[in-house]
Amino acid sequence: MQFICNTCKRRMKSDEATGEGDGWMGISSFCPNCGSRFKLLSNPGETLLLKALNAGGAGQELMGNVLQSAQNTLPNAVDQETMPSLARKTDWEKLAGQWVWVEPGSFLMGSPDSEPGREPDESPQHKVVISKGFYMGKFPLTIGQWEEIMGVRDEKYLSKNTLSKTSPAVFISWNDLQEFLYRINQVDERINYRLPSEAEWEYSCRAGTDTMWSFGEDRHALGDYAWYIDSESDAENQHAWEVGLKKPNAWGLHDMHGNIWEWCNDVYDHDYYSKSPVKDPLGPKSDSLLPRIARGGYFRYFTRHSRSASRNARNPGERHRVIGARLIKELK
Repeated sequence: MQFICNTCKRRMKSDEATGEGDGWMGISSFCPNCGSRFKLLSNPGETLLLKALNAGGAGQELMGNVLQSAQNTLPNAVDQETMPSLARKTDWEKLAGQWVWVEPGSFLMGSPDSEPGREPDESPQHKVVISKGFYMGKFPLTIGQWEEIMGVRDEKYLSKNTLSKTSPAVFISWNDLQEFLYRINQVDERINYRLPSEAEWEYSCRAGTDTMWSFGEDRHALGDYAWYIDSESDAENQHAWEVGLKKPNAWGLHDMHGNIWEWCNDVYDHDYYSKSPVKDPLGPKSDSLLPRIARGGYFRYFTRHSRSASRNARNPGERHRVIGARLIKELK
């Protein structure tokens, strides 16, 4: 198995592989040309596959002794009796708080050419049909929820501006979320938790509107719904705020504008809207090396970035104090 640098398209080199326990394995790679780094976290099933590939002559860059160590933990990882105790013992539904039911429907995704602050990747504006309803988290994932499942985080991932357990969980990458979702999906076999698609996120954010923000076009009203900045002088004094302190949109969802960027499941493609299917688009074909979508704007961004249509692309391995997530819950 080899990785290609998303920046300069050169072959990356694996410089570290670590057994994370319970069959999980971390593989760190770097680009010798531009210095970009990438870390892959494999779940127990993927670890077993990687070992099989390595035995067959592929993926020679992976460390054989680490693969062996990871495989030795696989029986524990797949045995329900030895699942991570946090996941088994937690009443996740009580912990996760409130969910908002989002009815199926259709909307115009993207922004019209006349919308101030729009970017080219928001074109063309196009009809999207969301064919199935779902439960969307009323708030972004919080520090308390994350730590209940994953354990208390290393101090280097806690911002000096962290306020409380009800502040958004930040410094979590898209890759980190795959492990988190794996664990919480062991709690109740009747329920599936996942990240929203980009289309589901914008549909939920708009809450039946086609305006710049879910509450209308008045920029001066944005402060009632979002944490953001009005001037560069404010930028260094801002931080992520506790969830739910601002007004919700018409469907009862808080913090859809501003506060933190929220990961979506989709791979980012600047031109995807020109080829997107109408029904339940899921983004371009998945590739773990490509940037992923983040939505919503954040506390240090200006008004245009908190618009319902605004898009952002982030490296899936990136951990930053402005990026978190919001989950969808489905009944199987």
